[in-house]
Amino acid sequence: MKIFIKLCIVALLFTACEDTESVTFDPSSGQTGIGFADSVIDFSVPVGGVTNTVAVFSTTVSSQDRTYNVVVDADMSNVTASDYSLGTVLIPANSHEGSLEVTFNYDGLEDFVQNILVLNVDVPTGESAFSSLTYTFLREFDINEFVCSSDYQLIINLDNFSSENTWELTDGTGAVLYSGGPYADGRRGETETVSGIALTTGCYTFEFFDSYGDGLFDGVVEGDYNLVCGAQTVVSYASGVGNFGASNSTDFCVN
Repeated sequence: MKIFIKLCIVALLFTACEDTESVTFDPSSGQTGIGFADSVIDFSVPVGGVTNTVAVFSTTVSSQDRTYNVVVDADMSNVTASDYSLGTVLIPANSHEGSLEVTFNYDGLEDFVQNILVLNVDVPTGESAFSSLTYTFLREFDINEFVCSSDYQLIINLDNFSSENTWELTDGTGAVLYSGGPYADGRRGETETVSGIALTTGCYTFEFFDSYGDGLFDGVVEGDYNLVCGAQTVVSYASGVGNFGASNSTDFCVN
C-alpha cells in the first residue's frame, strides 16, 4: 500500500512536469519517470564518515535490472568532490523501487558549516527525472580534534574537605605539566578557578585525586570540576553522577 501511494504521487508529479505531452501511467507500457523518495535529507557526518541510502522510485517496471547515474547540481551545491562519493541507482528487475548510496567523508569538512549537495538522476532519452534530492549536513564536532585559541581554565566546585583534593595534568609521556591542591577545608559550595593552562597539539591526561577516597562528596554536598576553553568543556566531572573514590582520570587530545 505504501509503495502504491508513493507511485501515485510520482505519477502526479511526473504529469505536472510534462507540459507538452500527456503521460500514460502504465507499469508495463507507460512512460518512465524516475524520482527520489525524499526531497531533503538533513543529518550530521560522524568521525570516519557515513553512507546514506535513499529510496528511488520508477513509474514502470522492467524484466531486467536497471541502473542510473546521478549528477550533482553544481549551482545549488557548495561541497567539493572529495567530500562525498556517489553510487548508482539500482532498480531490480520487476520492481518499482530501487536505491542509491551516497557516502560522505568527514576529514575535508569544516566545523559549524552547513554543507549542501543537490543530486539529480541522469536518465536516457525517452525517460524523465523529477524530484531532485538535497542533502544538508554538518560535520559532527570531535572533541579529540578540539582547537583552543586561548588558555584553558580549571573550575572546581569544592566540598567541605578540600584539603583532600589534588589534581595533575600530564602529557603523553606522563610528565606532569600542571598540578594543584590541596585546598583549604570549610569551603563547601565555593569555586576554585585555575587559569593560564596552555596546551599545544597533543594528547593529555587530567586526573583528580581525593586522599580520603570519597571523591568530591563530604556527606552533604558533592562537588564537580570542569576543564574548559572558552565555552567548550574538554574534561568534566559532574555532581550527582556518583562518588569517584580516590581518583578520576580523563584522557583527551587537542589539535
